[in-house]
Amino acid sequence: MKLCGLLIGLLLLSHSALATAADQSICVPTSEITFHPNGKLKSCDLKNEYNVRGLSCNANNKISFFDDGRLSSCVLSKDFTIGIITCGNLGTIEFYSSGGLSSCTLTKDVSRDGKSCIKGQPIYVFENGKLKSCTK
Repeated sequence: MKLCGLLIGLLLLSHSALATAADQSICVPTSEITFHPNGKLKSCDLKNEYNVRGLSCNANNKISFFDDGRLSSCVLSKDFTIGIITCGNLGTIEFYSSGGLSSCTLTKDVSRDGKSCIKGQPIYVFENGKLKSCTK
């Protein structure tokens, strides 16, 4: 019973961490800052590097959030690996509202769904995780 309670607590903690919204204090004050109708930050240029879930977004580049506060897109400041896909620094990474990877630029060749995708090129993934397209 204690284990079940601990697991539920960890799930709630991880969900709340994903839904934590950034505020405009992360933005370059002179950049265009946009908000969702609910008042949460939608996009701006980052003042400093921004870290979330092991992912690092590059300063002085645009960052975007979904209306629930989760990251929508940014320019990476370090490589970021999701499963077998490694997304490269200084490339834009985009997510679906569900949290799944939508697109990024590969730092190394990868085989996905029977197709070979080459490094340095973008990869696009459907929300269900299947390969949408890449440069072969």
